[in-house]
Amino acid sequence: MKVSPRLRPIPLALAAAVVINCTTSAQAQSVSSNNLILEEMIVSARKRAENLQDIPDSVTVFNEAQIRDARITTIKDFSALTPNLTVATSFRSGLNFVTIRGLITPQVGEAPLAFVVDGVTVPNLEFINQGLQEIESIEVLRGPQGALYGKNAIGGAVNIVTKQPSDELEGRVQASYAEGNDKKISGSLSGPLVEDKVYFRVSGNYRDFDGLIDNDYLGEEVDYINGAYGFQGMLKFNMSDVSSLTLNGRYSDVVQGSNYLASIEKDDLENFDIEAQPNVVGRDESTLQTLSAKYDYEMDGGDFTFIAGWNDADITFFSDADFGHADASAENFFFPSMQSNPINEDSINIESRYTSYSDGPLDWSLGVFYETRDRTVEFDTIFDLQPTERVTHNTPVDPSLVFAGERTVQDTEAYAVFGQTNYAVSDVIDFTFALRYDSETREAYDERAPQLSKAKETYSEIQPKASIAWQASDDALLSATYSKGFRSGGFNEYSPFVVRDYDEEISDTFEIGAKTTWMDGRLLLNMAAFYIEQQDAQFTRFNGNTLTLENLNVDEVEIKGLEIEITAKASETIQLSLGAGYIDNEIVKNTGTDILTGKDLALSEGDTMPYVADFNLNGAISYLKPVDNNMDFKARLAFNTLGPLSYDIFNDDTGESDTHTFFNASLGLETDTWSLLLFANNLSDEDAPETVYSYNPLIRMRNQPRQIGVQASYDF
Repeated sequence: MKVSPRLRPIPLALAAAVVINCTTSAQAQSVSSNNLILEEMIVSARKRAENLQDIPDSVTVFNEAQIRDARITTIKDFSALTPNLTVATSFRSGLNFVTIRGLITPQVGEAPLAFVVDGVTVPNLEFINQGLQEIESIEVLRGPQGALYGKNAIGGAVNIVTKQPSDELEGRVQASYAEGNDKKISGSLSGPLVEDKVYFRVSGNYRDFDGLIDNDYLGEEVDYINGAYGFQGMLKFNMSDVSSLTLNGRYSDVVQGSNYLASIEKDDLENFDIEAQPNVVGRDESTLQTLSAKYDYEMDGGDFTFIAGWNDADITFFSDADFGHADASAENFFFPSMQSNPINEDSINIESRYTSYSDGPLDWSLGVFYETRDRTVEFDTIFDLQPTERVTHNTPVDPSLVFAGERTVQDTEAYAVFGQTNYAVSDVIDFTFALRYDSETREAYDERAPQLSKAKETYSEIQPKASIAWQASDDALLSATYSKGFRSGGFNEYSPFVVRDYDEEISDTFEIGAKTTWMDGRLLLNMAAFYIEQQDAQFTRFNGNTLTLENLNVDEVEIKGLEIEITAKASETIQLSLGAGYIDNEIVKNTGTDILTGKDLALSEGDTMPYVADFNLNGAISYLKPVDNNMDFKARLAFNTLGPLSYDIFNDDTGESDTHTFFNASLGLETDTWSLLLFANNLSDEDAPETVYSYNPLIRMRNQPRQIGVQASYDF
């Protein structure tokens, strides 16, 4: 981005109000201004290295130090620090619901964002929920990113960059122990295999956890994690002065409790004296594997990159299906039963792109993408003849009690071509235009009736994105953006009583933004306002005729929203951050008859989509004080406030949650080689609903209670 001579913008009243206390503290100290300048954030959100403050996109960035200080290990951890991004644990513990800018994840659908790790697009939610290890940076892009990241990036994208191999031998070991007999250990080692030619990085992690959430009937904790472990490795070959090859592999095996839902009435949505009472111990077992290769070649005019990735997921889900321990009766809506749900998915994706150097007024990039996916889903209902007794996945089952259900096989083939150009119209005005064409063909059938159930459809869309940025001064970038998003349609389980297919989802987003720097680099204030029109928004309903989940579409949804992020260096020892998101989400058109309630879907008009909070707030204060020349005292307090939300397109059917605020805290000592930390998650022990489903009449998954622990690490 070309910049004009430095001009200090007129201070905004909002920024002044937020930081007045911290700036007073800063000005009272006689310190070098260099110690108070915030670190420059370099991002690759647009698939080239750029300064965060110089790009006309809404991006939240976490660098390696922030990831460690905030103890970020999952997508849920960094969502709590990002405006208008929320993540809720679903009925399967290994599967989260993601909501971004009011765009939701259908219960059995795909997330409204792309998730990319080291350039490899992750195919589905199973891989999004892998634990994050050895991460160098996390970039959360909000707003449709389909022009660069493709289908399903309808609400945004998450770009993960893992730590690269080092040119000197180094390692790290970290261990922690917390309430619930929660034991974690991880370690990494990196260095050269052949000096200046071949480098490696390997890491591993292990966790065992008894749990903190009680099953009142069984008298045991049901959110356990039973010996989860994972490994990852990276090899980097410097093939010449201008080319390199990086090989990456990950493996994880997790066994954990799942589907610990409590049966409640609507009036008991916030009553957490009601605990889960199923007689069946839920179990979610997943084995995930990924392999990738990345080849980089520096050409005369730019960089050529080729990336190939393979992903494999094997999942077995077992749990109660009536979410209680009652005998069969008229009051018990369904007969006592259990459910078994094996899922397998394999995918291969390939991307190739050329990116020009930024040495003139025109920058550009071109690329192609290809992906194949094979997915099989089975679902069995098992009648429970002893609903008052404890049952696990190992309990012997009479085959005559198994009702065989879905046996879906789905093959997907997708390809895309994309490009982007940035043109500096003048020293202060930049124009960016990106365009991508995605085509995805899905073919599915049920092994129980291969010919009758066969379905095939191609979903395609041209996704443009255009923005204009005005560098009003060296400290203020103003922008306006239009972008189109696209999420593929698909097929529901085959049955004469189920709508076989659901349509693709389209969104049009209009956004204005401002990125500003204040007080000689000691404060950043970034803002955005946006308007989204959604067509055929996807959501999931329970079909009582077949006892299955079914994806459907809402005709039209309108979303209006605001975001603000502030980062301030208050003094040499104190840094502050604050984020806020506001969403006005409204179903404006819906037609047909609801399969769950029998209501006219037009009655949902004026309500919000499920899991869309009215607002969220987040903030953190970090304190670092040298104890002596070799040791620092560190403390951090962070909060996340989630506003009211409902859990159904008919908002009144589930009611609305309260506003909930969660605190995380840590304090400890740190040197260049070791650290010792005391931490607390959910410090105030706030109780809140995570997910709620309409089922006789409601079932609710609650959040994690307070957990206090200690963590130690050693670097060598």
